[in-house]
Amino acid sequence: MSLRIEDFANYQVDPVRGFLPSQDPLERLPEAYEIWDQIGSEVSALLMTGKLRSTLERLSSHSLGELKDLRQQERALLILSVLANAYVWAGEKPATRIPQGVAMPLCQLADKLGRPPIITHASIVLHNWRRLDKDDPIDLDNLVCLQLFLGGVDEQWFYLVGVAIEAKGGPALTALVEAEKAVGENRVDDLVLNLKRVVPSIEAVNATLVRMTEYCDPHVFYYRVRPYLTGWDAPGVIYEGVSDQPQKYYGGSAAQSPWFQAVDAALGVKHRDNETSPYLLEMRRYISPAHRRFIEALENGPSIRQYVSHHKKIHAELCDVYNQCIHALQEFRRKHFEIAVRYIAHQAPKGIEAKGTGGTSFSAFLGKALKETSESIID
Repeated sequence: MSLRIEDFANYQVDPVRGFLPSQDPLERLPEAYEIWDQIGSEVSALLMTGKLRSTLERLSSHSLGELKDLRQQERALLILSVLANAYVWAGEKPATRIPQGVAMPLCQLADKLGRPPIITHASIVLHNWRRLDKDDPIDLDNLVCLQLFLGGVDEQWFYLVGVAIEAKGGPALTALVEAEKAVGENRVDDLVLNLKRVVPSIEAVNATLVRMTEYCDPHVFYYRVRPYLTGWDAPGVIYEGVSDQPQKYYGGSAAQSPWFQAVDAALGVKHRDNETSPYLLEMRRYISPAHRRFIEALENGPSIRQYVSHHKKIHAELCDVYNQCIHALQEFRRKHFEIAVRYIAHQAPKGIEAKGTGGTSFSAFLGKALKETSESIID
């Protein structure tokens, strides 16, 4: 079986940055959309003063005709999805509708970009950053966010850790593509070499994740950041001017990161449990279509895990380095579970079920995902 991934650009994947855009995200929209930039910059003040809903109710619906390229469209989708989530969760009670001035362009743009009209990892993380020094790398010590809700260092740090994780994980994607090609062409030495490149990339992701506690306080996250990332379950929310039928969507979640789904796909980590499989498949709807196709291409490529399993007695080093990849991924999921417990379960009021930002029972989901990763180790 041959691997179809030849040109990373066709999948909007950068050989170095991974799923982060090859060009840094746009910082301003064209002049015709200045009002969106302006309101976006004032979200925290509007929420603080209780004026966000009334401001958005007066907003006129804009045509998308002047958004000429993907960078402009991604910035507009970031702002509009933030405005939608802010509108729903701004008051003591969640709103049951989103006003037309936000809802119509949001839905049109989300449909054009192949994602739901709500905050997603793709918007709030992948396209929500700028470098302080353009000559320095995409690193936690050189990043700030373009768009926030209430604002503050805790919220900013939470998103930026996600950005840095995607950047640190980028090199693993190139190595995994080359590893699958090596399997297809029966090149054992090249397979070992590329799997060895995967390990430090995952380890760099792990080292980035544990930095979450440096500037994001668990209490602040739970009560000030997390609420605005929440989705809308039954009865749903009406998008005025689009449909009279309430719509239901999951909130922003790390499960929407294409990086983890891509690594699982390439390494053959199977999620079959009822707690993991349906949710992870549903989360692909929240991933950009090009990234979705990249994951599927890895899934349908030559099986690294099967090849290693068949050759483990002949090539001990191959089995060892594959297991190193799985152990590194296992360590990430263990640390992620610990952080989720600290930031969600330990903060939730007594009697309230602790759920992740995506709306799942995070404990069951993350626990099963960790177990399934552990089961991928080849003895």
